Amino acid sequence: MGYRKTSDSGGGGIGNASGANLTTIILGAVTIILALIGLGIAIDTIAPYLTGGASALNWTRYPGGESMLKLFPLIMMIGLIIFGSLLVWLGTKGTTLGIKSTILTVIVVIVAVILLPIVMDACDTVYDNANTANFTGLTSFLGLIPLLYTVGLMAMSGLLGFKTIKGRV
Repeated sequence: MGYRKTSDSGGGGIGNASGANLTTIILGAVTIILALIGLGIAIDTIAPYLTGGASALNWTRYPGGESMLKLFPLIMMIGLIIFGSLLVWLGTKGTTLGIKSTILTVIVVIVAVILLPIVMDACDTVYDNANTANFTGLTSFLGLIPLLYTVGLMAMSGLLGFKTIKGRV
């Protein structure tokens, strides 16, 4: 009964001569798990705005807002799953990625998805203010804030993910 010789060639694998990096593989798996948990949290926080009741929003104020709000958690989850899968793949190739930058990317995305209903609620509160019609262009700009928030978050999370993979964060 013999043991395999471990590789000290920078692969980072424990008892693995193939050069795989176990830390990066675990980070990828944790990212995928957090994406699935984050999807459930995002759906729970966004559902009252879509289903009606006391929290329902007036969707005529927001161009494309309802469809954007329905697709946003799904898009972010798919992005995190792709990011996690890429981490697992890079880990099998022996690439070492920083824990701090990977966790930072995942936390930024999940917190921003959870903050989206707060942004929507704040816009709706400002809309209901009687003085908004006195300010030129304010109501038009308020209608675009949720869309700008969503597009900005997707761009920022894509950039953070790209920089994490390149090792610059």
